[in-house]
Amino acid sequence: MANEKDVFGIMVRLLVDGETSLFIMLGDEGSITRKGTGAVDSRDGELFIGRTDPAIFQQLRQQIGPELLGWLGQRRQDPQPRGKICELTVMLKYANGEESATAWRYGAESQGPPPGVCQFVIAAVNATNPWFEEFKAGTRAGRA
Repeated sequence: MANEKDVFGIMVRLLVDGETSLFIMLGDEGSITRKGTGAVDSRDGELFIGRTDPAIFQQLRQQIGPELLGWLGQRRQDPQPRGKICELTVMLKYANGEESATAWRYGAESQGPPPGVCQFVIAAVNATNPWFEEFKAGTRAGRA
């Protein structure tokens, strides 16, 4: 199995009741795509595509821990989800062309994925937030 040093693409997607609440895609060369905040009631529906400092990808790649790697290739479903249905997918793309993902289906008021998976998703949001907020502000300013 490849390790985090071989990763050159990262994707995080969270659907809440079938709607995209969060979408993040980062490439090692600085490509970035982001939509939403991940909030259960997120209304931020615009998809932003651009380029950012490749160091953001490198920083996020360093957050790929053994727990996340251990869940790759697995899908988990809460048999009794409470609240809005959430579907989280984290996918890594490797330099050799392979992809590996973990997927979770749970309720917004249920216990979700394990801490290592959640921490990585939070790290992805935090790493891309400055670019996302700046891009949104520039887009809104252009419409004024």
